[in-house]
Amino acid sequence: MIDRNKHFLRLTDWSEEKVLETIEIASRLKAEVHAGKVSDRLHGQNIAMFFEKPSLRTITTFQVGMNQLGGHAVLLSPDSIGLGKRESVKDVARCLSRWVNAIVVRCFKQQLVEELAEYGTIPVVNALTDDYHPCQAIAFAQMINENLGGFKNGNKSKTVAFIGDGNNVANSFLALCSKVGMNFTLACPKGFEQPAKVVEEAQEGLKKHGCQYRVFHDPKEAVKDADILYSDVWVSMGQEGEKATKQSHFLPFQINDELLKLAPAHCKVSHCLPAHRGEEITDSVMDNLDVNMSFEEAENRLHAHKAVLWQVMTPFNK
Repeated sequence: MIDRNKHFLRLTDWSEEKVLETIEIASRLKAEVHAGKVSDRLHGQNIAMFFEKPSLRTITTFQVGMNQLGGHAVLLSPDSIGLGKRESVKDVARCLSRWVNAIVVRCFKQQLVEELAEYGTIPVVNALTDDYHPCQAIAFAQMINENLGGFKNGNKSKTVAFIGDGNNVANSFLALCSKVGMNFTLACPKGFEQPAKVVEEAQEGLKKHGCQYRVFHDPKEAVKDADILYSDVWVSMGQEGEKATKQSHFLPFQINDELLKLAPAHCKVSHCLPAHRGEEITDSVMDNLDVNMSFEEAENRLHAHKAVLWQVMTPFNK
């Protein structure tokens, strides 16, 4: 049986209190760096990073983050490790548990992070799977908390309008909204909604906070009361064969100047990056830094990742 509070496999696994605490830690660590300070909280600690998918932000921020916290990160090549091929997942998990203090995994199947957590004795952090992207949700929440009003200071009923596919990022953002008390709107073509299980898991938290979950198949309707519009690529890594089909469905779901004009005047935009400019979002929106908060969210990835490591690796510092 996996102790899901020990790991960071899905945002749903953590309590509302722990999610809010993690967001606050991320903001504090960010402020320290801006003030020219760093904490050595993880001095002498090490993480192993196993990445099946390409990465710019995730790989850089986990490595830099560990350095800033006084620790060290070891990058494991999928070709060298041959996880599940050259060597079983359970054997790799048991070996790594004797060498490092946590495992950060960016992979295709959620099952892999679950198995590493099951067979290892150290925390496992989900840095992205095809089903969830919980670290991105923490960075996004940090951005909202710092710019659109704190979650502890009346930031209830803010509305996130996710324009695009009901994918891994959308799944984690819905879970986030159920934890911190925001409305979540998904605008997607028919047939690209989120899994029923993901929606069901969010219902209790949304109800507790008096928040809504809505699905629109017309993006113009979805943006009318939004505080922030969010986008992700239409074709995720590993799904390149679906590109032609998806583009034909998703073309009306582009965040552009015309769609932004239909949103409230204060509405902002963000994107988890990398952005396919001219597809899910236009150059004009991406380059409008008065509206686009994607790069601040990207900066927050560094501090959100540090906060997650701070939380899961705390027992090693007691």
